[in-house]
Amino acid sequence: RRIVSMHDFHGTPADLPAIHARLASCGADVVKLATMATSTHDNTRMLRLLSTSTLPTVGLCMGELGLPTRILAPKFGGLFSFAALDRGPPLAPGQISFRTMLDLYRFDQITPSTPLYGVIGDPIGHSLSPLIHNRALIELGLPGVYVPFRVPPDDLRQFLIDCRELLVKGLSVTIPHKEAICAAMTDIDPAVTAIGAGNTLVFHGERLYGYNTDQRAAIDGLSVAMGWSTDRLPDLNDKTVLVLGAGGAAKAIVHGLRACGAAVVVTNRNRGRAEPIAEPLGATVVDWDARHTVSTDVIVNCTPLGMHPQVDETPYEAAYLRRDMIVCDTVYNPEYTRLLREASAVGCTIATGIEMFVRQAAVQFQLFTGHHAPQSVMRAAIAETLHS
Repeated sequence: RRIVSMHDFHGTPADLPAIHARLASCGADVVKLATMATSTHDNTRMLRLLSTSTLPTVGLCMGELGLPTRILAPKFGGLFSFAALDRGPPLAPGQISFRTMLDLYRFDQITPSTPLYGVIGDPIGHSLSPLIHNRALIELGLPGVYVPFRVPPDDLRQFLIDCRELLVKGLSVTIPHKEAICAAMTDIDPAVTAIGAGNTLVFHGERLYGYNTDQRAAIDGLSVAMGWSTDRLPDLNDKTVLVLGAGGAAKAIVHGLRACGAAVVVTNRNRGRAEPIAEPLGATVVDWDARHTVSTDVIVNCTPLGMHPQVDETPYEAAYLRRDMIVCDTVYNPEYTRLLREASAVGCTIATGIEMFVRQAAVQFQLFTGHHAPQSVMRAAIAETLHS
């Protein structure tokens, strides 16, 4: 049988249906289109082509932006997809390994009725959310696939429109979209309103429900590190907490800490972003250069400093760490950031980002599927990956 193909390594042409028809007219038994994704919307256009074609078709977008098309081909009627060898470099931009396609994404089990979930962010390649959510689905024997979507800020509005066509059921939301996503929600959980940021979207027909699972996850993660019960909020009236950063996660954590009675000091390299977080909640703000002058009991890093691949960075100099401090990091890749390694060397009590990450993801999983997440499986999957 004859495959007639066209590759475009520079972009995804606007006239995909016309190109498909031209290739089909060349005596094709199968049409194959491989283009470079330059926007998130290119994925939707390619998957739409698969779903509407009456001739067997292979269609994919290359590059990191195009990864979802490689995984979701069978959901939208694609004849087959391409994967890289399990060893050695990929043969085309954006390929993932054969073993990952089968073992993590269960490519061979994806059908048009498979529920679709995902995580959006920019960048997204470092995210372990696909790992733990897919492992949880596998552990519970549930249908579904959870896919990473790299969504640049300028693509967010169009992507949320495309989610209706792609029949997305739920999304985790990470940097830089946690604040901007709130404008798209039709039904908003009180925590989102109070914090001004969301990290979870659930689609129900035309309704878009928004949640924030970061707040309680952060407090519970701190409680686990200290050996406290997570059945109720801890009493932090005698604690001063320095929060580094002013993004969506910082907003959630400041809100949670203030609810526990802590005195909170927020600092950020851009002071103008810290003030709107701190002042409505009764927290104070200091300049980034003055962060080491704060007499604090607890430090919580909510910046990306120390995150893979910039693992040698730290938001707080080791010389100012004290043995009696509690140091928490929301970065989970790597688990032991430079900040935590240096804090541990001084004798501080530390809390890694994994506990918070798993706990917030477990709540998301239940919102998506209606099933309690297997948290032990999620933790084991992260440990296996980070320590391998």
